[in-house]
Amino acid sequence: MTAIPSLSELRHELRTPVNHITGYAEMLLEDLGDQQEPREALEATLQAARTVLSLINNTLTPTRETITGAELEGLLQSLEEPQGHIVAAMTALLNVDVVEADAGFTSDVTKILKATRRLTQLPKPAEEDAGASDGAPREGGPAGDGPTQDGPTQEGPTADGPTADAPTMAGRVLVVDDIEENRDVLRRRLEREGFAVETAPGGLMALAQLASGSFDLVLLDVLMPDMNGYDVLERIKGDPQLRDVPVIMISALDDLASIVRCIELGATDYLPKPFDPVLLRARVGACLEQKRLRDAEKDYLREVNRVVAAAAAVEASTYTAGALAEVSLRDDELGQLARVFDRMATRVQAREERFRQQVSDLQGEIAAARGAEPLQDTLDGSALETGQRFADRYEVLATIGEGGMGMVYHARDEELGEEVAIKTLRPELVADPTLVERFKTETRLARKITHRNVVRTHDFGEWGGVYFLTMEYVEGITVRELIDQRGRLTAPATLAIAHQLVASLTAAHDVGVIHRDIKPQNLLLDEEGVLKVMDFGVARLAERPTNITEAGLILGTPSYMPPEQLLGAEVDGRSDLYAVGVVLYECLTGVLPFNAQSQVSLIAKVLSEKPSAPPVALHDDIPPAFSSLIMKLLAKSAEDRIQSAPELSAQLTALG
Repeated sequence: MTAIPSLSELRHELRTPVNHITGYAEMLLEDLGDQQEPREALEATLQAARTVLSLINNTLTPTRETITGAELEGLLQSLEEPQGHIVAAMTALLNVDVVEADAGFTSDVTKILKATRRLTQLPKPAEEDAGASDGAPREGGPAGDGPTQDGPTQEGPTADGPTADAPTMAGRVLVVDDIEENRDVLRRRLEREGFAVETAPGGLMALAQLASGSFDLVLLDVLMPDMNGYDVLERIKGDPQLRDVPVIMISALDDLASIVRCIELGATDYLPKPFDPVLLRARVGACLEQKRLRDAEKDYLREVNRVVAAAAAVEASTYTAGALAEVSLRDDELGQLARVFDRMATRVQAREERFRQQVSDLQGEIAAARGAEPLQDTLDGSALETGQRFADRYEVLATIGEGGMGMVYHARDEELGEEVAIKTLRPELVADPTLVERFKTETRLARKITHRNVVRTHDFGEWGGVYFLTMEYVEGITVRELIDQRGRLTAPATLAIAHQLVASLTAAHDVGVIHRDIKPQNLLLDEEGVLKVMDFGVARLAERPTNITEAGLILGTPSYMPPEQLLGAEVDGRSDLYAVGVVLYECLTGVLPFNAQSQVSLIAKVLSEKPSAPPVALHDDIPPAFSSLIMKLLAKSAEDRIQSAPELSAQLTALG
């Protein structure tokens, strides 16, 4: 004995043959029937192998750093007795007549004898071993017992592989070890558990197999000549395509430093050789379950991303019905979400397409109205003249129209370089502080509403005794002018107006604002068919007492006002919905639901009579369901009407 290998090398080299002895002996025992003589021999072999392992572990503890030559010689001598027991038992088995015909049995007994003879052979120190890598010993032991470079194999099923009663393959496992016997024991053990197994004799070959195939688990040796297990593990965990494959390190190295290093590099588990088959089964099963859960999680996240992409497609109006068909096949909550989402997205697209058609009809009505009679840019008797500079800031461009409280002008804001609309209060009303206060209230309320279907309010001011309000300027035509030009509108065009009008009221009611004066004159349409609701001049905060309204003064236009408003009672969002019903009735028929020679007679009819006829009775091209909806909006009692703008929106959508 000229040199002593390191303690870790000694533990590794002496424990490796013990792994072969126990592995083959346990599998032979499992395959025996009621043959008593072979069973006793194999059980005696396992007992002797446990004695050998105990002697090695007690002498070469992981905490020791050195060992003397005498101690090593004593250890090897102590192994001779159990070694002799194993050799005697296996030699006897080779002479048993009952097993002579079983080539597989004889082959395994021979492998046990081969491993047993290596127990007392002193391994070479690492520096003398030309096959070592990074100072690591070659696990093949003495010359002649080294690895066989047989390339990647799927060694089975053989006589030791799955039988007809074996369980279904539970996963695909790659066993990486440079010693043929180690690979053979692990392969056969895993195949008995129902796994599909491939093997690799080295790290480089293992990486090539991993790159070309799909594996559920890797059992990886640490000490290998071409590339050690640490480097292979680091390569696996650094590859985005492989990092989720669990790796169990399985090695005769059992010192704490080796175990910690493997775990830090990403190993899922560490199993020392010789391994207990029950423990191997448990750890392999746990790792495969972890892999299954991770694969399920990745699959779930991919499907979630498909749903997110579908939502983005809906927003961009590019969603294709059935795009989530594969996701919808899942039997979990995500599958249910996909099914519901697809139905909803398809309905939304259908509604949007119907709305586009309705707006297209409305655009046609607008174009026809403009072609029939050009709109007037100015009105006679304007208080402000075209070209006049107003409030030292605004250039008056034209008169837009006249309302109950004053004039509306088209002007240019010279400070901001923008076109605006200016609404002025009639001079004869300026002296009334109540009306001035009402005008201020209009500004405060209108500023609370932000919606594409509501004219934006900018500012309130006073100049030269004239109170005024500046608003967004929208070039277009009022619904009043449209009806006057066209006589009556088509049902699709009316629905386009209805959808947008109700959307504006939803926004207003959400901030507590009731318009109180919905009528065609206050509904402006631009050339694209976008509706803008104007003039919140008589609106007030819902359910907020005020003394601004003078006793007996009716705010609004009687033809479009519900009974409760005409009677001076409290109003709410349902009052605006009544006015919507009147507007839609007039759009579809060209006439109002109530007509009279005087305002008093008109009010009496609104309070006590039903409309002369439902819209469908006047024109049979009006959808009956649309006609019925309008009649419900015109109910005398607010309790009998549709109760909210969102509810009305839903019913309009249901019409098509």
